[in-house]
This record gives sequence, structure tokens and C-alpha cells, in this order.
Amino acid sequence: MTTTLQLEKPALRGVEHVAQSQLAPVGTFTVRRALPFRERHSVGPWVFLDHFGPFRVKPGEDGVGAHPHAGIETVTYLLSGRNEHRDSAGHTGIVAAGGAQWMTSGRGIVHAERPLAENEAELTMHGIQLWTSLPRALKLMAPRYQRIAADAIGEARGEGLLVRVIAGEFGAVKGPAETLMPTLLWHARIDPGAVLETALPRGYEAGVYVIDGTAKVGADTRVSIGELAVLAGDEGALRVENSGAAALDVMVLGGAPAEGPLVFHGPFVMNSVEQVRAAEIAYRTGRMGEL
Repeated sequence: MTTTLQLEKPALRGVEHVAQSQLAPVGTFTVRRALPFRERHSVGPWVFLDHFGPFRVKPGEDGVGAHPHAGIETVTYLLSGRNEHRDSAGHTGIVAAGGAQWMTSGRGIVHAERPLAENEAELTMHGIQLWTSLPRALKLMAPRYQRIAADAIGEARGEGLLVRVIAGEFGAVKGPAETLMPTLLWHARIDPGAVLETALPRGYEAGVYVIDGTAKVGADTRVSIGELAVLAGDEGALRVENSGAAALDVMVLGGAPAEGPLVFHGPFVMNSVEQVRAAEIAYRTGRMGEL
């Protein structure tokens, strides 16, 4: 006799907070900053989320000049435009729409990014910049850099649904980013009426940031452009429905909780005040190098 095993569908994860992004200046740009916010300084290892554009750029004038980082990874994911990365460790890289710059600052690095359009369409810049906090044991690791071209990012398709997997896994699709902690980063495009629903690894924190459109996250929480919905709990399924009349674009970010304590000071995120002071001295004395 054959017995059929019915697997119980995981419960939906609810929403703990919906944070409205705040406007902030970055270089020659103005961005929407959704993370950190008062109630949450991190979602998984992610400690920072800026949404820039869409806006028209002036190549040679716009961009973010040389500045330091330590204790984090910076990730720039482009929705449109073309972007050049340079850093004091000698890394350079150019990515276009759908690609990502993924830099690990470790003990300290100086970098700069600027638009580098080759055609009319690329004069419109639009994207997301995020930071992760490195694990305690890797705060002072050597810097590294990953250029992730658009065609290296795997895609999962469903009815009315496209998920681009930059980091982590979605079903059988694994993201190209080499991560240093359990991490996920997905860009999902969802047609009106369509739904993204998937189980998340147990123990993961997760959030959904709305780039464009209107979403219903979990059972009934409405989330609009520029808002970040942080899921409650650490197990169960993610559900995002396009509840609007136009296409919905979201970033899904998450992973294992950041290893604290987290000490934020400008471009540095460390585990102690002493580590922050050491990073400041390293930058001022030129030990992070220069461009």
C-alpha cells in the first residue's frame, strides 16, 4: 500500500513594522533612505538601504566621490543606468542595468562611484544601495570586490512573476554573490493580481522594500513606494501580492541576524567604539589607501 504524505503549508509571516523612507543627500544625489529607522537598525545582516532615482544624470559631474568604509559590505544594484566603481585596493568595475557592484570593505577601503552612460537610456539612473554588517570575526578582513554583471544573475519565473536572485536562493536558482553570512537579496517584478509566495529559511529576518507599485505583504498589510515592510518572527512563508493596477517592483532582503552590538559612525559600522576609532585613525593616516 502506498501512503501519500501531505506536507503542511508554512504559515504566512506577518509584518512587524512598515517604515517610510526619508529623503537624504548623498553626493550629488537625493535618495530615499529606508534603513536604518528608529525601531530597527538591521534586517538580517542588512543595515542600510538607499533608493536613488530615477533621475537624469550629468556624466562627469554627478556621482559619489572618494570616501571610506569599514566593517561592512556595500551593494549597488542598478535598475537603469550604467555605473563605475573604483577603490583604493585597485578594484574597478562597470555594470549596467540589472547588474550589481558588491564591495567588502573589511578593515577599511576608500571607494567612489559615478554614472558612466554610453547612450541616451543610460542617462537615467535608478537603483538601490545597501550595506551589510560583517560578522564579528570578519570585521577586519582584507577588502575584496565582486562585479556582478546582469547576465550572471539567475532568474525564476512564474505566472505574472519574475524573481532575479542576486544573493541567496529562490527555489533552484542560486544568486552569484559570494556572501560571508546567510544572506538573501532578490529583485521581484510582479504583475497586477499576481503573487510571490515562498518559504524562507528558519531563523532568517526579512523585509520587503517597494520600489514601484503597491503591495500587500503577508495577509493584509499594504505597502507603497518608498516603504519597507519588516516581517515578524523568524520562520514561515513570505507572501507579496500586487494589489495595484500597475506592475510592482520590490526588493526582498534578509538573512541571519546581524552580529551585534552595532556601532554606527558615518561610513563605518563596527562592534565597538574602539573599532570605530581605529577605523577613523586608519583613514586619516592613509592606511586605507587612496584613489
